Amino acid sequence: MTGEKRSWGMVSAGGGGSVRNELSGQVTGAVVQAADVGVINIGTVPAAPVRVPRQVPAEPPGFVNRTLELSLLDRHLADGPAVAVVSGLKGVGTSAVGRRWAHQARERFSDGQLYVDLGALRHGGATGVSDVLAAFLRALGVHESWIPEELPERAAMFRSMTAGSRLLVLVDDAEHAAEVTPLCPASPGSAVVVTSHRQLRGLLAEGAVPITVGPLDVEQGLRLLTGMLGEERVDGQRAHAIELVRLCGGLPIALRMAGAQLLRHPVWSVERLLRDLAEAGRRLDRAASEGGVFVDAFFEAVYEGLPESAARLYRLLGVLPGSAFSPGLAAAVLDDEPDQALDLLLDAHLVEEFAQDRYRMHDLVRLHAARRARSVDPPEARESALRRAAEWYLTGAAAADAAMGKRLRLADHGERLSGAGWSFASRGEALDWLDAERAGLLAVLRAAAAREWDETVWQLAEALWPLHHDRGYHADCAEANALGVQAALRLQAPAVEARMRNQVARARLMLGELDQAHDQLVRARQAARASGDPRMEAVILESLGRAALAQAEPDAAAESFAAALAIHERAGNGRGAGMQLYHLGLAHLDAGRHGEAAAVLGRALPLMAAAGDALSQGRIHLELARAQRGLGRRADAIRSARAAAEITRECRVPVKETQAWELLAELAEDGGDREEAADCLRRALTVCLASGNLPRAETLRARLAAVDQP
Repeated sequence: MTGEKRSWGMVSAGGGGSVRNELSGQVTGAVVQAADVGVINIGTVPAAPVRVPRQVPAEPPGFVNRTLELSLLDRHLADGPAVAVVSGLKGVGTSAVGRRWAHQARERFSDGQLYVDLGALRHGGATGVSDVLAAFLRALGVHESWIPEELPERAAMFRSMTAGSRLLVLVDDAEHAAEVTPLCPASPGSAVVVTSHRQLRGLLAEGAVPITVGPLDVEQGLRLLTGMLGEERVDGQRAHAIELVRLCGGLPIALRMAGAQLLRHPVWSVERLLRDLAEAGRRLDRAASEGGVFVDAFFEAVYEGLPESAARLYRLLGVLPGSAFSPGLAAAVLDDEPDQALDLLLDAHLVEEFAQDRYRMHDLVRLHAARRARSVDPPEARESALRRAAEWYLTGAAAADAAMGKRLRLADHGERLSGAGWSFASRGEALDWLDAERAGLLAVLRAAAAREWDETVWQLAEALWPLHHDRGYHADCAEANALGVQAALRLQAPAVEARMRNQVARARLMLGELDQAHDQLVRARQAARASGDPRMEAVILESLGRAALAQAEPDAAAESFAAALAIHERAGNGRGAGMQLYHLGLAHLDAGRHGEAAAVLGRALPLMAAAGDALSQGRIHLELARAQRGLGRRADAIRSARAAAEITRECRVPVKETQAWELLAELAEDGGDREEAADCLRRALTVCLASGNLPRAETLRARLAAVDQP
């Protein structure tokens, strides 16, 4: 369990008219002790904060023509909800059309524009649509802790959040209709634009409008070149310029690269460039043709005009398994500063900057770069570049993981991080970096697993746990740690095997795959025992308890938590013991044993205070309040619930804060105090609105209206 780390003391919840605070253990930070945290009365509930996402990348430079396609989008998307599928050959500019129209139509969509590049997220298989929905919900202002785990619930929340909105969703590089359908708002004022190299007939069958983008004709191609080179240079060589458009097959990517070549060499004629293209085509062992046009010959001519450092970076970028990269990764691959080389690739239109310090290659260009790497660089050089990329990713992931605070880690990255220059100002910043690099991290982990770089594989899987757990990327987590299991087996490292299997199991639990989770945990416990590391056995026992709770088996859960507790107590691990007491309290509550729950939760509080774990204290207070209510100790329950509300507010966990205020409302109703109940519901409603959970806010409004009735 993770959360923001602050130094807190125990806010006790004793019985009767007096409050007794006790604290044991060594506390490294400040301690707050309070007898009572009063209800904050508020007369009105503020409106939900307005979040207007503007996620569509910048318009493509030098965009010309496509007036027919843009006008078709205007016409068909005038009245929503509507979906348009913009399809065409790779390199023909479907993404550019989608982005151009999104910027032109920006004012139509007052509630914002959401964007996803499915091609960048696709890891050699189906894209995690559930993860895309989670990202959309975050962009719309929904706090992380409100986002449901399952795809149907996420889709339902997305529809609720966007009901009545004027929203554009731009989905780039889709391959299947099933990737798109859950991302469609149902509101009349919204629209969805999908770009693809396929027709996506499943969407067309549901009423989507097909818009086909073909290659540029001669006049359109000449207009693109004129926009780059000027009328005088193109008109003076019109016949050769027409031949250049024909050789480029009307593909905008090739024509832009041609224009870039001619801009870099002002004295070159178009005829000179055509001769270079013809010569490059003759030298190719294999020309990749599309529609009879030797596009590879063109890429070859541009590549051969690069200085060696830029050419080497170009080739080595083709070795990378991921589609996007940062300057830091480029430096690692090149084993040198890439600034000038990267600028040259940008100038030649071989790479594009699609976000700040984020670059990518077009698919066609990347294929050519990979072929050139295979023909020029020996296998050991290519493997060395990939190894440097894997080491860069592992160092970054380890630094981000370290920013999350204390947790059990088997890998020791102290030497790796010493002097590495990686730093993150906050936990959120570290998570955002991991999220931005998510596709590349998994891609390089897969590549490392294929090469049996086993230490890199399991250490990277372990370091990615905060990203996978906190952002809900459970499918990624299951795959990454399954690769880690195989690495551990090859290394004959039972502690690592136990760690990896445990994380696979936790992901399977969140995916609702209980049988698979249980199987992994049984194997993990065997490995933990074989390792002789009691910490790992305690971790596995906790997960077994969680699995039992998920299967509504509180007695089995309590047995596992009690066994884990005994291990932590023998080791003198106060925080670990406190966590197991908390989980044990949950099991007792599920079984209706309120007295036992209150007893163990009361024991957990001072341990978490001594550990400085504020968030866990807030959660414990909330469950303690429920246990005390079940025992009829209303005054104690109120004190505990108020403490929970205050602590979870400070820790910025709106789900738990809302639950605390709702429990306080129920406690007020138990005592017949409708005015106080209404005040507590207003506070819960305020938290929901501020944290973006509008569907939950509507439920609270209905409850508040019922309480407010005379």
